[in-house]
Amino acid sequence: MQFKSIAIVFCLFVTLVSCDSSTVFEENLRIKNASWERNEKAFFEFEINGSAAIYDLYLNFRHGGDYPYQNIYLFIESKSPSGKIAKDTAQMILANNKGRWMGKGIGDIFDYQFRFKQGRLFPENGNYYFEIEQAMREETLENVVDIGIAVKKVND
Repeated sequence: MQFKSIAIVFCLFVTLVSCDSSTVFEENLRIKNASWERNEKAFFEFEINGSAAIYDLYLNFRHGGDYPYQNIYLFIESKSPSGKIAKDTAQMILANNKGRWMGKGIGDIFDYQFRFKQGRLFPENGNYYFEIEQAMREETLENVVDIGIAVKKVND
């Protein structure tokens, strides 16, 4: 009985600690069959109400242990509520020089979150759109499980 009580308290503690009130938006999209085709783009839409706030943008990447590279290049296109378009290229370093994955792993799946933009202002209230595509030389990237984006409000 005491073990059950300790387990419940531990689960509640983990739940409370893992909640991040600064997260405005976070979504991950599963890559079909863990094979990311170059022409397959991941689309994300979120609403910003509070154009005076400062945000950090993160890219989420989940991959299998057999992912063949130490990095990934991504093309990111964003569109503001008024239709202004910005294009960026990002490189995520996924493994160190010895080949050890930098993300957190459970079994053979690794999660990595990369701060893509720091101190970003969204000058307009409304819906913002992000489009992410893989920009590697391979037409098909194997062992890519999810791609995602997170928007977190920077605390004052």
